[in-house]
Amino acid sequence: MKITKTITSMEIDSTDLKILDILRQRGRETFTAIAEQVDLTGPSVLARVRRMEEDGIIRGYTAVLDHTHIGQGLVAFIRVTTAATPARTGENAFEAFVHSAPQVLECYSVDGEDSYLLKTRTGSPLELQALLTRLRAIRTVSRTVTTIALDTIKEWR
Repeated sequence: MKITKTITSMEIDSTDLKILDILRQRGRETFTAIAEQVDLTGPSVLARVRRMEEDGIIRGYTAVLDHTHIGQGLVAFIRVTTAATPARTGENAFEAFVHSAPQVLECYSVDGEDSYLLKTRTGSPLELQALLTRLRAIRTVSRTVTTIALDTIKEWR
């Protein structure tokens, strides 16, 4: 019996999960090499990957960068509290800022005393300060709390 999980409208079996794990770790692995690891043919792996891409399970591929070499060595996490607004009317400016600011790598809507958690990368404390100034200028942002990372122990790849 195959283990399946319903993630979208399609069924994901244990072979799909193995393929996804391989792609997550080594996104440039050839379909032939993946096929050898999951006991399928290359065309079968290709068909499964294409199906998962079409269904939105695989949303894209990316390069893992060494950010210190490209002038983005300062990692900061910014907790953002926004003023309560009816039915998300005031959040559009904040969300537009997040999407337009290349220094903001990740943004999560969170529960608790904060509204959002941002992961940012800048080249210096001065660049972080400029980012915070722009963020705090948004009308609905009422408070920010910034934590600067001293070292990265583990980061998702």
